Amino acid sequence: MRLHLNTTINRMRLKKLNKMLKQVNHYSERMAQYSDAELQQKTIEFQRQLRAHQVTLNDLLPEAYAVVREASRRILGKYHKDVQVLGAIVMHQGNIAEMQTGEGKTLSATMPLYLNALAGKSVFLITTNDYLAERDYLEMKPLYNWLGLSVSLGFVENADNPVSNIEKQNLYQHDIIYTTNGHLGFDYLIDNLADTLESKFLPELYYAIIDEVDSIILDTAQTPLVISGAPRVQSNLFDVVKAFVATLKVDQDFKMKKTKRDIWLTEQGIEKANVYFNVTNLYDSSNFDLVRVIHLSLRAIYLLDVNLDYIVLDGEIMLIDRITGRMLPGTKMQAGLNQALEAKEKLDISNDMSVMATITFQNLFMQFERFSGMTATGKLAEKEFFELYSKIVVQIPTARPVIREDLPDRVFVNIHDKNSAILTEVTQLHAQKKPVLLITRTAEAAEYFSNALFNLHIPNNLLIAQNVAKESQMIAEAGQLRAVTVATSMAGRGTDIKLASEVYALGGLTVLMHEHMENSRIDRQLRGRAGRQGDPGQSQIFISLDDDLVERWSDAKLTKKERLMSQDHDDLSESLLFRHQVTRILTKAQRVAEEQGMKLRALANEFEKSMSIQRQLIYRERNRILESAQMETFNFEQIARDVFHHHFKTSGTVTSSDISQYIYQNLSFSAVDVEVKAATTHETAVMTLLMAQFKQQFAKNKQKINDDALFQQFLRKAVLKAIDTAWIEQVDYLQQLKANVNQRQKGQRNAMFEYHKVALESFNRMLWEIKHRIIRNVCLSMVDQQKNGDLTIHFP
Repeated sequence: MRLHLNTTINRMRLKKLNKMLKQVNHYSERMAQYSDAELQQKTIEFQRQLRAHQVTLNDLLPEAYAVVREASRRILGKYHKDVQVLGAIVMHQGNIAEMQTGEGKTLSATMPLYLNALAGKSVFLITTNDYLAERDYLEMKPLYNWLGLSVSLGFVENADNPVSNIEKQNLYQHDIIYTTNGHLGFDYLIDNLADTLESKFLPELYYAIIDEVDSIILDTAQTPLVISGAPRVQSNLFDVVKAFVATLKVDQDFKMKKTKRDIWLTEQGIEKANVYFNVTNLYDSSNFDLVRVIHLSLRAIYLLDVNLDYIVLDGEIMLIDRITGRMLPGTKMQAGLNQALEAKEKLDISNDMSVMATITFQNLFMQFERFSGMTATGKLAEKEFFELYSKIVVQIPTARPVIREDLPDRVFVNIHDKNSAILTEVTQLHAQKKPVLLITRTAEAAEYFSNALFNLHIPNNLLIAQNVAKESQMIAEAGQLRAVTVATSMAGRGTDIKLASEVYALGGLTVLMHEHMENSRIDRQLRGRAGRQGDPGQSQIFISLDDDLVERWSDAKLTKKERLMSQDHDDLSESLLFRHQVTRILTKAQRVAEEQGMKLRALANEFEKSMSIQRQLIYRERNRILESAQMETFNFEQIARDVFHHHFKTSGTVTSSDISQYIYQNLSFSAVDVEVKAATTHETAVMTLLMAQFKQQFAKNKQKINDDALFQQFLRKAVLKAIDTAWIEQVDYLQQLKANVNQRQKGQRNAMFEYHKVALESFNRMLWEIKHRIIRNVCLSMVDQQKNGDLTIHFP
């Protein structure tokens, strides 16, 4: 019933889109008659009409799309099919186009990118990795240039040295920018740390198309991008705690819920810790760091799996996206967890760095005025897309019918039987010269099959996170005669597997999957490696009762039934009843896993709300300061008065010594010359004295600089430095708070409510800290003027 309803709704959506498609097709016939010069002139004409506010982008869509279509035919030799135009319309409308593998999403995106770039603002095509971004940029660049638009790759590939802000300005000053979510995210954070308007480089975040949108804004949304700051005080407990954790027994000394990533010591485990570390009470406040490292070590050892959550690369921990199997460069576990992993893997323990700036991909794309997406697997996540981003998913029909055969799952009692059957299947297919893509959940399993196949004299390519550099080459070869490719779920997402001509008659590519993934979207995406553009192909998934999905997410006790398990395994695998039972168990387990994934994403999104609101307020204020030629909006005297009142109101009884010390530490290093009499401790007298000191120091600095423009620059930098220092401390505090807030649930308090409450309290404290630092920076900073006129400021 639900499937039928979804189909009906999609048909109605397509009906509306088809009306616009007819208009595009009408203009397409006309554009075919234009000369090259006339066609190129349309871009200038469109831009003039938009500047004069004669038309909107929606008005221009049919004609503009027809121009791109015809230009593509002439320059690239590719003419947008009707289904690609439908997808392009969906993307301009700010929604998500579900287009199957091989249907030409890259070409489809050129239409909304061209249309939105006509508005005179930069537009982005954002994809998952450097290779895809560069490939699509190089392929489509001639089309955009011919149409009179500039295009760039938004990053320098394999840059040996950090890219300067001026170089980044050159990268981003284009009509259309191809980049990745990671590069854009880090650049967004860096751009908002700029201390002058001239050093900012990002254009206005106006419009973006996100390729593989479900992967980027759902699956990787929980892992924040982080720019690290100064090292924290380093704990020296990681190695000794690791030795202690090795003595603990699961269910006796500690318990865990792996699905929820929860782990905790039992009473027996706490007592063991008391004895091992020779402490009276583990949870005394003096043992805070010890408790923290014990919990970090438990999580690292028992909840995080090598080759699934991370790999060890060149002596460092490199995180892996569990869903896609891809590496996550630039991301690290926070709050000491990275150091616990390093201890687990016997690596040199790195410094635990404080956090300067952070953002999740969910919030990054919320900064765009509009964004849309394209993917082959969006419909299954439409509910989440709508709840989080108010976006619908429109399923675009394929240009040719999908003839891939998705065979029923093959069911086995245990992994040994299953692995034997998979090797037999690959051997048979290879003997028939058919290409095979074997996909596993973990790199460990992929390496096992690759070695086993080599032992069977079957050459194969191994595609895992560690050798991602060869991904495009391996995927290009995967459709050749007798090709065998073993890969994790990263298997070439975004890259078509094109079949050799002889393979068509053999039935195309066969995709074999070692087990179901935690998310049915990934299953569907992996099946879609075969059968592109109406090609023949088949897919099949092998499952067993000891699959990770069943063990982690199912409460079924089928393996506990001795009578059933004592039967011949081959007979069981062929039994319709047994197959039905296992399939039902697995379907339920996958549904539970998906629901848990949604809950975790919703939780991550909820945690991010406080940070997001605070970040927007801070960044907006920074931009306002950077853009103001004069600092007249800042009433420094009033800020000083507020700061003095706040400080002495909360400091209790005030002595003349307190006042002298305050002046010396915050207003003037020459405070030793100020005579503070006992009578001055009265509130009015204190304010009068402090304000006099502030005005005197303010005037002295203004006189020393003796140039109004330079003095305004000094004030601007003093204010920005105050904001940045306090904000960096706040970001780091919130990261630590998020890591530890769940402990508050032990006091029967709602963790999320507590987090937002404490986050707001700390934000209000930060605002006072900013004001305090502004006054201190304005008064105590040492200013030197260089020969070229620039200022060098030494902040206190």
